This record gives sequence, C-alpha cells and structure tokens, in this order.
Amino acid sequence: MALIERDARLLVVAAHPDDEVLGCGGTIARFRSAGAAVRVVCLAEGITARFEPHQFDQPDVVAQISERAANGRRAIARLGVLDAEIFLEERRCCRMDALSEIDLVKGIERHARDFAPTVVLTHAAHDTNIDHRLVHTAALAAFRPYHFRDLAALLAFEVLSSTEWNPTAPFRADFFVNVSESIDVKIEALSVYGDEMVASPHPRSEEAVRSLARYRGCQAGMEWAEAFQTIRVRA
Repeated sequence: MALIERDARLLVVAAHPDDEVLGCGGTIARFRSAGAAVRVVCLAEGITARFEPHQFDQPDVVAQISERAANGRRAIARLGVLDAEIFLEERRCCRMDALSEIDLVKGIERHARDFAPTVVLTHAAHDTNIDHRLVHTAALAAFRPYHFRDLAALLAFEVLSSTEWNPTAPFRADFFVNVSESIDVKIEALSVYGDEMVASPHPRSEEAVRSLARYRGCQAGMEWAEAFQTIRVRA
C-alpha cells in the first residue's frame, strides 16, 4: 500500500522530543521528500522525569527544558518539517498519568481536526515508558474510526530504550518503510539531541539505531527500514 505520496498528510504524535526521530525519523524524511505535509506533536517536555517536583523551577532545570525544546525544533527541521508544523508541548515528563486522559485525547483531537491527517504514527502500546503508553491509548481514542474517516493508516512505531525493554510484550512489526535514502538524515537529526544519544552498547547509540534499521530492512527485503505495528489500515 502506497502511503507516501505528495497529497499525503502525516501526523506524528509522540510523547517527548527525540521519540519522533528514534521512532520514525527516516519515515518523516521520506514523506517530506515526496512533498507531503507533515506535522510533529510532542506532548511533554522530556526532561523533568530526572528531577523531583521541587526542582522543576530551578534555573538549571528550566534551562535543560529550553535546550531540549530548541534541539527538538532543530532535529525535526533537519528531517524537512516546517517550523509552523512542529508543536512541542510542555506537560511534565513521565507524569502524564497525573493528568485526565480526556485532556490528552482532546489535545490530540485538536491537532487532528486542524491538520486533517491521512496517516498517523504514534507510540506502541507496551513501551516501558508510561508517557508512551498513555499517548498510545489517547491516540486510539482520538482517532476513532467514525470521526476520522479519511484516515488511511494508524500505525505504532518502536522507540529504542523503551519498546525493546519490555520482553513480556515484544513489538510485532508488520509494516515496513524503506529508509535506505533517509537513514543518514535520521542519524544527523538524532545527533542534534546531543547528550540524549549514548555510546554503544546503549540502545540510543548510533550503532544500535543503524543495527535496528538494518535488521528491519532484512525482514522486509530492504537495505534499511523502519518498522511499525498496524493499528488500523484502510485500503
């Protein structure tokens, strides 16, 4: 099924800045190379999970949040996404379970109505990161079939250092996107995040990212691929 075409509209709904590149950076770049519209939404800031609540307003923590957002904009732009279509929201990292789920759903719905996507990519259901799981559940509710009948595909991506750390519910890849011409752009975008990338053998190393893309490519007869799990696809 050809999802990547000029009139496609790709919406990526991620938890934190860097999830979008790790999960589907090569696919985002391919959509943009085809001339398709792409919007990336990150629902939380990605930093404060490392701190206690009384530290959130400390200058160094505020500076780290600001730096992550700035790096996120640069990384996503490196994939070809227009600045006006990058939305980095500021919910507290790994604390979305303290929020009302309906607020998360309605937040996603606002982007859905405004952008009118034909393809949506979001987190897998069983990631170890709680925000990832909550975003997945909220996306399922937001993109109810009756309300978004023009949606051709709703797919889940895998995020190294979260998805593979739950061996009791392994990621079931069944949809593959050829990223042979965009894997290097993905790596360049990840490098913008600086300290978020870690030396091998950590799964957020360049070696691990390339190894996963090579393995997924082997599964589908491609040099390099990003894999997804089908939630809903309409032919």
